[in-house]
Amino acid sequence: MKVLVVNGSPRGESSGTMDLTHAFLEGAGWTDAEVIDLSKSNVKGCTGCFSCWEKTPGKCVIDDDMKNFLPKLIEADVVITSFPLYCCYFPGQLKIFMDRMIPIALPFMDKNAESGGHPLRYDLSKQRQFYISTCGFWTADGNYDSIIKLFERGNKTINHRAFTIFSGQGGLFGEPEFSELTKPYLDAVRKAGSEFAAGEISKETQAALSQTILPREVYEKGADESWEVQGNT
Repeated sequence: MKVLVVNGSPRGESSGTMDLTHAFLEGAGWTDAEVIDLSKSNVKGCTGCFSCWEKTPGKCVIDDDMKNFLPKLIEADVVITSFPLYCCYFPGQLKIFMDRMIPIALPFMDKNAESGGHPLRYDLSKQRQFYISTCGFWTADGNYDSIIKLFERGNKTINHRAFTIFSGQGGLFGEPEFSELTKPYLDAVRKAGSEFAAGEISKETQAALSQTILPREVYEKGADESWEVQGNT
């Protein structure tokens, strides 16, 4: 079982989202998963030259870390993408990483794609995708709509759906003073990992993952007080 984690946080391992990711891996028994830390990687932006479709099929002409990452993405049985929510979307470096995945696709139009699309160069139909993210708002509800739509659009190409754990109150994770508060949620994430590795996450576990850690008024009051800048209302 080849499990690959793409850590898209600019904060690297110090991101609270990675606390959830490690809990998930622990529950699944995948503690030896390989982690790509984009904060420490050299991945340049796609130039749109389309050489990977014409001159060097399936291979990008940019000489950077992506030449090592693409084979790992293709070979993985499970790909877990971990990221904090930035302005209701992916952090910039993760978006660049995703742009550079174009060599995985073929240039031809997919006649079966309702809105248009490209078939994949490789058969990834058995690969399982999981996305783990935290945001700084009191709830995840309504804050991941743009990303969910992207998943729905992209995964039609490989005929499967993306599995997700999206959590609000991301600032609580990774902070020692909140460890007792976050423990029940992280335990639910571990259970989700165990169930996912065995097949499917149960409705009971999904319900536990949809719960907020603190009431809105408590979380937002604490979040406001955590900023030392005064007078900028």
